Amino acid sequence: MVIKKLDSKTMDINSMDKKDMNEDSDDEDRAEMLSKHIMCGKCRPCRRSCPTVCYVPKRFIVTILTGIGMMLVYAMRTNLAVTVILILDFAPHTKVGTTQAMEAVWHLPTVQWDTREIGFLHAVFYIGYIITHIPGGYLTTIWASHRIFGGCILFSAVMNLLLPVFVEEVGYVGTCCLRGIQGMGEGLLYPACYGLLRHWSTTKERGRLVSAVLTGSYAGAIIGFPMAGFITHYIGWQYVYYVCGGVCIVWYFSWLCLVYEKPSHHTSISDEEYNYLCDAQGSDVIDYVNLKIPWAQILTSLPVIALCICHFARNWIFVFMLTNEPYYLNNFGFSIAESGSYSSIPHIVKVLVAFGSGYMADLLLLRCSPTVVRKLLTGIGFSIVALSFFILTFCKTGVSAILVLCIAAGFFAVSISGWQINHYDLSARYAGILVSVTSAFGTLGAIAVPLVTGELTKDRTLDGWDDIFYVTMAIFLFSALVFVIFGSGNEQPWAKPPSNIELVQKIDPLARKPYRTFVQQKSADTKDILQAESIDGKAQQKNDKIHELVDRLTEQLSAEEIKKDS
Repeated sequence: MVIKKLDSKTMDINSMDKKDMNEDSDDEDRAEMLSKHIMCGKCRPCRRSCPTVCYVPKRFIVTILTGIGMMLVYAMRTNLAVTVILILDFAPHTKVGTTQAMEAVWHLPTVQWDTREIGFLHAVFYIGYIITHIPGGYLTTIWASHRIFGGCILFSAVMNLLLPVFVEEVGYVGTCCLRGIQGMGEGLLYPACYGLLRHWSTTKERGRLVSAVLTGSYAGAIIGFPMAGFITHYIGWQYVYYVCGGVCIVWYFSWLCLVYEKPSHHTSISDEEYNYLCDAQGSDVIDYVNLKIPWAQILTSLPVIALCICHFARNWIFVFMLTNEPYYLNNFGFSIAESGSYSSIPHIVKVLVAFGSGYMADLLLLRCSPTVVRKLLTGIGFSIVALSFFILTFCKTGVSAILVLCIAAGFFAVSISGWQINHYDLSARYAGILVSVTSAFGTLGAIAVPLVTGELTKDRTLDGWDDIFYVTMAIFLFSALVFVIFGSGNEQPWAKPPSNIELVQKIDPLARKPYRTFVQQKSADTKDILQAESIDGKAQQKNDKIHELVDRLTEQLSAEEIKKDS
């Protein structure tokens, strides 16, 4: 009798297991079918057998809005670069839309500053920028990255709206102070950006998604220079700041409505995309309560030092072209509108090449190691940039100068998928920290280049510009050599949590559901590493039923045996 009961119960268990296995196999088949839709990102099939519903993956929305935010920030940075042409030019009324002196007054700033003062005005922005940069990397580990990113752009936009008033009414010292405060607000931008993309990108897609976001920063000049030149030429120099600041404020409200810090926080992300991100990212996106940042290992790591040198070179050329390119082209007799439009051409080339470099890097990674890919793209890109600036010393016409600048900008974009994504290779967990460190060092280049340019071009001749180009050539050759020797594309030893501490996963009260996999690590003294999986409620109920049934069968069997013995 007991045997029959056990057989019937066993059949129940087997039927439950078969049912569960069938459901699991169905889920696997469904997941395999849906993964094609997830990877193409065009639609989201419904759980039932209904027609497909259009669905845009949330990670793509985050990427697009982050790239637009970067573009708008860098478009604002071009405003002052166009305004200084009217301040430094000997005949500024000939550079705007009217040649009548009285009418031109409305198009011109009334201040009189020299190249050294303009150079410091550019540099003080990055002095404020570097002050908040390293703290920004730490703040991204305790605050929501998307809040920091959006708040940076909103704060900078408000400061940009005040700039024309400070230039005309407050004076040079007040304008420098405002620029420094604006720089402090933007110092958190890059750490927050990398901290956000850590949760919204996977290893396979990271090259394309991060390159797309970084391309947005380089596209800012494409929008900013022509718009600033046109508005200054035909309307008035003050309105450039109002337009750029207003657009950034509009973007901020869109950001608040559509972007969340993590996939687990998003209220409308599909289960398919959420599961895809969880499976692809693994434990790198998990935060722990008691995990300390290995500052000493990071600051003394040779690959990180190589990235610092590359970031210095990047900021040197980028800030140089962002702040001085229109003034350099002004030496060839262009109007304010022409200088703004022509200044954007190298940046257009840079953006187009940057898009392609991300795909090229992902294809190369299928055949080569990350170290080879990063060194190859960085070495080639930086070397051609150095050669281009050497050739630029021989250019005496505007057309030839623009052509060489396009070549330099294009090969600089090739290096974006080399060293600039390398932070994720060294440590995905500490990518925001690494960016704060390398970018803080790189900001020294952003501070130095306007000061050096202002000093060497005080005579306002092309000979002074040749000296700047020689310095730029030397910086890029040195940076390429350092990265090729000391750079790495492998995950560093300090990127993994140490084995001699017990890790406690940080509880996220805002998460709609926890990440599916996590690692709980005990102390090394116990020599015990536990692997655990968080499972959903349905699977937990199945396991509870099985265990309850087994316990009941065991009790019945024991009771029958006791009764038989008695």
